[in-house]
Amino acid sequence: MPASDSPHCLVILAGGQSRRMGRPKATILFDGQRLIDRLIARYEDMADRIILSAPEDFGTGLPFIADDPDSPGGPVGAIYTLSKKIRDVCPGAERFVTVPVDAPFPPKDLISRLTGPDGCTVAEGQERLHPTFGCWDPAIISAVHHTHETGDRAPSLHWLVKQCGARTVFWEEDKAFLNINTPEELAAAKDREKEKPAHGRNVHRLR
Repeated sequence: MPASDSPHCLVILAGGQSRRMGRPKATILFDGQRLIDRLIARYEDMADRIILSAPEDFGTGLPFIADDPDSPGGPVGAIYTLSKKIRDVCPGAERFVTVPVDAPFPPKDLISRLTGPDGCTVAEGQERLHPTFGCWDPAIISAVHHTHETGDRAPSLHWLVKQCGARTVFWEEDKAFLNINTPEELAAAKDREKEKPAHGRNVHRLR
């Protein structure tokens, strides 16, 4: 586990409804392993605590945080809720890193690179931002949350990135951020399983 004054808390975002897949993405088998177990195995030696953003633990035994009912839908609502409750399950945490459960090839160095600077940080690939791979400061998120009225249309993660002044960390290849939303995408990801994982350069770009 990394040594630091503040624990490294990783949150697996697994609360989506997954309508297009027809079943929870967390339990989808990929190379003989559930996606959620694949992520846990990938990061268990790099995080002091792994937490699920989900309505259940999917049999992992890990602590989980369900979205507040009055939060907006989608990942922004999850991050709002996590910012309020993360220290209940990860005492002393100053920030937390998120990774989506439907990512079969996430960067091995995700935690170490996103937690470098202060504040909020998100991943960026060659083509676009990937804000579900992010590091979030609860104090900053709480301040942003207060600008959004309950009942308003759910904001996007790109909106949240802008509002909290998040920095970006660049990876050269977007394969690391591939996610699975449909059976067709699952089949395509399995075809890419034998490809060598991407290793990005440590480049920061201010937003």
